[in-house]
Amino acid sequence: MQFSDKLKTARQQRQLTQAPVAEQIHVSPKTISSWENGRSFPDLGTLVRISDYYGISLDQLLREDERIMDHYETIDKQVQRDRRIFQITYFANVILLILAVIDQAAWAQGGSLRGWLTPLLVINLGILASHYPAYREWFNTWAHRLLLIILFLGISTPFIVKYLHDGLSTASMASNHAAYDIGYMLGGIIRTFGLTLSVIYAVFGFAELKETH
Repeated sequence: MQFSDKLKTARQQRQLTQAPVAEQIHVSPKTISSWENGRSFPDLGTLVRISDYYGISLDQLLREDERIMDHYETIDKQVQRDRRIFQITYFANVILLILAVIDQAAWAQGGSLRGWLTPLLVINLGILASHYPAYREWFNTWAHRLLLIILFLGISTPFIVKYLHDGLSTASMASNHAAYDIGYMLGGIIRTFGLTLSVIYAVFGFAELKETH
């Protein structure tokens, strides 16, 4: 018997409609209908709730249905791939962050790597953010949101003020360099935002990194 048929049979044997089942499992009746018609499958967390609700073991629910087994195998492969990408981009972020610190000293001596370092940092952060484990959970509570805002403003504000001050000072000395100064300030702000996020990911991502091993 297919997974979809097992769900429908279990519900009908208990003389239930889709609405109360959906309420207990915390999904919509439309989702229940989609499962029972074989158009989609529940995630693993919901699958456990279904097993508990109907009193049917996971082995009984999944056995004999190759489609759902293939579905979860595909999800598992995707999770493993995302974990590998996260690990690679996390370490790349740490390396780029160290290079950024070295670059700051080099810039003070008249040299600079930031022409290629900042774009690499921003691109890597985008990939890291999109593969960060359970990243949506960070935005589910106001406590997490407030923490991120405080960290972001606390780290970035001094550097932004510095870039604005340097840019405005240069502009006051040579008005014909206005376009350059604006570019300098915008580049400095983007770089600061990138470095701020890089530090946050380096700190909080370490715990996630241990979870992926």
